[in-house]
Amino acid sequence: MTALRERPTTEVTRMSTRRSHVTEWVLGIVGVLAAGVGAWMYYVPADWFLGGLAEGWYFGMFIAAGLLLATAFGLFARMTYVDDRAYTTPVVISTILALAALGGAITFAVILII
Repeated sequence: MTALRERPTTEVTRMSTRRSHVTEWVLGIVGVLAAGVGAWMYYVPADWFLGGLAEGWYFGMFIAAGLLLATAFGLFARMTYVDDRAYTTPVVISTILALAALGGAITFAVILII
């Protein structure tokens, strides 16, 4: 008869998947500020000393804002999906918002090119 010896086992510790959402907040706030500056530049009078720059810059600001917001919402959706391991309401809503922001950025890019 053979006897099996029990091997000493060690616990595997894993890092928590919860993390800070600082990156998403920073990208989102910068994106909203860029959209605000773009909207402000749209209404800048032409006789202002930077009025010549304001003619096309608001499209660039809207494009940058759309890309920043799409990135922020996309990162939030991904990390929420990793944490929840399911398609919950926050995951779906933030994915839809990311796609809407990306669609807006592409729309303004096409308008700027035309």
